[in-house]
This record gives sequence, structure tokens and C-alpha cells, in this order.
Amino acid sequence: GEPRDGLSPRARAGETGAMAAAVASWGGAGRRRGCAAGAVRPRGAVGLALAIGTSLLLLAASLRRAFVGPAASRIGAGGAAAAGGSQLCRAGGVRWRAVRGEGFDYGEAAYWDSRYEEDGKDSSYDWIGDYGKFRPYIEKAIERMGCGRSCKILDLGCGNARLSEDMHDDGYTEIIAVDISEVVINNMQQRNAEKRPGIRWLVGNAFNLEFPGSTFDLVIDKSTMDALSCEEDHTNENMCKLTGEVTRVLKTGGTYLVFSATEMGSKCLTMPHLSFDCEHEDVPIPFSALVVSSAVKRADADERLRDGQAKMVATCKEVDALSTEARRQREAAEKRLHEQAATGGLDVLD
Repeated sequence: GEPRDGLSPRARAGETGAMAAAVASWGGAGRRRGCAAGAVRPRGAVGLALAIGTSLLLLAASLRRAFVGPAASRIGAGGAAAAGGSQLCRAGGVRWRAVRGEGFDYGEAAYWDSRYEEDGKDSSYDWIGDYGKFRPYIEKAIERMGCGRSCKILDLGCGNARLSEDMHDDGYTEIIAVDISEVVINNMQQRNAEKRPGIRWLVGNAFNLEFPGSTFDLVIDKSTMDALSCEEDHTNENMCKLTGEVTRVLKTGGTYLVFSATEMGSKCLTMPHLSFDCEHEDVPIPFSALVVSSAVKRADADERLRDGQAKMVATCKEVDALSTEARRQREAAEKRLHEQAATGGLDVLD
């Protein structure tokens, strides 16, 4: 059929590559593997399959230098760090429990509803730390804005953590806590109905918040970005949508404060459709890591978002699709390689 946007496949690839080059400042690093002594060299169809898979991986890596990958680095839970691709989501992370033989998706309400039903309505868990750890960064952001304890605050992806409760008890009067799970929101409403009636607990989607533009002085993201980046086939798309929606609901001069167990904040907050003044701080914690990213919305942020988000989302989808195909090709080639190795059809390199 006709090429999209009237562009030939070659021109379309050039456009995607140009976008990737233009946004190289916010990317992760691709990894290349060479052959070492003692490695095996496959023959015939397996060799061709590996060559094709490798070519796709190298192309994906060159683009992904300008994009992000699933939150997969510097995360630990009781010790071992997860490494590479979606391994974080399968077996590691900050209380991100390994799931054997179960499908799960951190972006889906059903997963969280099931989890919070299992945890119980009175349970509480503060991902990567409690209010005491984050208070200095919150107070610094509040001081910068000059609105005191009456600042309008959004706790995005609140879960059953005590952050909003502790902030309320510390004198903050305008807090809205949002989560995709109706179960946890109902639990938190019941838990705070008498003691903290001023907190508003709302079910919401971080990609499509039901608030007018420029509503909040401060948006707090405590590992919500980490969780949403775990959807391996949509990592860049999710980060683009999340940061764009936060930009929309944040006031000019307001702060997007990201507490992350990965480097997602430092990678994502300089995407081309955004306009923030950013600071990042590494905070060592036992067996893990904490990166605090403070992003202050610039005066031109809304205009840049309007002009650039649709194209950025489309580009992110293309990069995610390329990465997914590269991974599929690699896994298929590796499977065939193992099968051929078992039959002795491989040469050993000198």
C-alpha cells in the first residue's frame, strides 16, 4: 500500500533516525556483544538467522541510545540487582515480587486490584522509602514555589503507601492521591475517612488524568515511573505519555518530583516534547539505589507539549516496535543455536 505520510520506507527510516539523533541527550546505552575466544560460530540457516537478529539489534541499539529501556539497572531487593530488559519485572526490584507461572502487568488495574486484595485493606507499604526519607526534597520544592503547606499536591500512583497520610499529618492541606486500582482507593478512603477527611482519594489513569491543565503545584511520583516502564513492548511510549500528562496538569513553575529506584527520571525528563529545568541526585540506600529527580516546568512547556507530543508518541512506538522485533529475532536465533549445538552442528572459533 501507500507509505504512511507519503514517505518511502527509506525516507521513513531516515526520519526516525533523525528523531533519534535529535533526542540523544535523553537516551540509554545500547550494548554490543562481540565474539570472544572459545565462542561458537553457527553454520547455515542458524548463522543467517543470527546475522539478521544481530543487524536488528544493532539498529535498535543505535536508536535506543536516544530512547529508554525497561527499568533494569541499579535495582535490588534484599541484595541482587536485576539486569537487562524485562528481568526487572520478572525477578527483582523494590518489592516487585517474582511471579512464577503468572501473567502480570504493572500498567493494568487488574494486577493491582488482585495484589491489594491479597495484601488486605489495612496493609501499607512505602516503596523505596517513607516520608521521612523524602521530606527534605518535598520541602525544598515547596520552598522554591513559595506556596507553603497550602500547595496543591498530586500523589501519582499512591498505592497503599503512607506518603499522603504522613504529609497530611505534617500540615499539608491540599492533597489528591490517585491510583489505577479501585480496590486500593476504596481501602484508603475507608482508612482515612475520619482521621484525614481532607485527602481526596481518586481512581485515575496516569496517561489520562481527569484534571484541568495547570492544576497542581507539585506532582510526586514515587516509583510510578519505574512500574510503568516495565511494560517492555511499550517502555518509551509509556514514558512519553506519562511525562506529557504530568506536564499538562502541572502549573508553570511547579515541580515534578520523581523518586525512582532506577535512572528513569534522568532519562525521561529531557524528552523533546518536554520543557523542564532538571536536577538529579543519587541517594545511596542499602541493597538498592534511589535517584531523586526534580523537574521544574518552564514557561514554554505547554506550547512545546502541544506541538511535539503526538509526533513523539509515534516515534516512541516505532522504537519500541523495533526493539521488540529485535528481541524476538534474537531469542529465535538463540533457540535454534542451542538446538543445533545439541546435535554438534557448530564450529568452535580459535
